Amino acid sequence: MLNRTTFSIFLTLLLGTMQVQSQELDTAAILVLDRMSEVIGGLHACSYTLHSSQRVDDPDHGRITVLQKHEVYLTGPDRMHVNTTGEKGHTGYWYDGDQVVYYSFTENNFGFMEAPGTIMETIDEIHHRYGVDLPGSDLFYPEFVDDLIAQSNRIYFLGTAALDGKECFRVVAHGEEQSVQLWIANDATFLPVRLIVIDHLDQGAQYTGTFSGWSLNPDIPNAIYQFMPPPGASQVHIKPRFED
Repeated sequence: MLNRTTFSIFLTLLLGTMQVQSQELDTAAILVLDRMSEVIGGLHACSYTLHSSQRVDDPDHGRITVLQKHEVYLTGPDRMHVNTTGEKGHTGYWYDGDQVVYYSFTENNFGFMEAPGTIMETIDEIHHRYGVDLPGSDLFYPEFVDDLIAQSNRIYFLGTAALDGKECFRVVAHGEEQSVQLWIANDATFLPVRLIVIDHLDQGAQYTGTFSGWSLNPDIPNAIYQFMPPPGASQVHIKPRFED
């Protein structure tokens, strides 16, 4: 593993750009992104907190900003729990390798969603069939860097900046459909600290996610991933957006 001094030398040597067809790719930016993905891809378990801010269209008030807090627990390849609180209420998702359970703490009801056998397949499935987006999941895809390159005209490295007292590398990617900004910890972990996504096809709609409280390869009890209906909870049917 590269230490910080060695990595700084690499940044000095590689700080520049390479032209790939019509793209402008900063080699230092790609190096930082690759290392972040390598670290995340090497985890067999993790937990973190994500505070999100998203501008959405409200039928009564127009475009508003929704704030949420997500507590995320993952154990590969097939266990996941997300606990979300915020202006949209209090909800949770449990995945145990067989199915996903959705529970509304606010309304005290729950429902089941079909799910395949791994976390990443399940994230894809519930997005595709039910329109559910799980917080920060894009960064966990093995293809994240390749996908970002494919959709961007320019990716560049902005140096370092302090964010919440932590020194971070800053990487920006601009594309026709969306722009992405990433703050990545300038330490041994190379974990994401903040993610901003701007959707150019939706009047500049913006999503911001700030990561904190990372725990790497913790021993998470299996009970975390198992849903138990609270007293008086009612079961509801969660209908897919469409049938295959």
